[in-house]
Amino acid sequence: WVLCVSCRVDHERIRAVGPDRAASEWLLRCGALVRYQGSPKWQQDYNGLPTGPLGKYKIEAINATESCIMYRGFDYLDGLEHVTDIKLEKCMYIQDECLQRLSETNNLQKSLQQLKIISCGNVTDKGILALHKLTNLEYLYLSDLPGIREKETTFRVLQQALPNLELELDLE
Repeated sequence: WVLCVSCRVDHERIRAVGPDRAASEWLLRCGALVRYQGSPKWQQDYNGLPTGPLGKYKIEAINATESCIMYRGFDYLDGLEHVTDIKLEKCMYIQDECLQRLSETNNLQKSLQQLKIISCGNVTDKGILALHKLTNLEYLYLSDLPGIREKETTFRVLQQALPNLELELDLE
């Protein structure tokens, strides 16, 4: 088991190839999948990343199931303007700080509509409460999160902060 090859963010690379391409490379290296605007299929092969004019491919969705994405790489998400859907499932390195970072990312506050957090054992109420900054979030699915202890309070606070949010829970 090897820790993510390049967890440090390469800002030179972001400048050279654009935020979507750089983020795609980071996500795929960590084992996540990306889907681009206008494409039905998920990109999973790093070597098969589409080439073309800078900024042609915009990440619309991220599926980080069983990936090793971690806080240190989240700077890659800053420049993404079109991400509407993120799924974090069985991500052992995702913890509250990651969710706080996600919800403080200006572009994601505007674009993110759907978020699923499933079987991420290091997520607690604090991380879920931090999501209140994602003001355009329409759907939040939470499942198998043993770190959530104050369910009722946490969800009530979140619902008050985001009245249009559809919250789906599958928590014991």
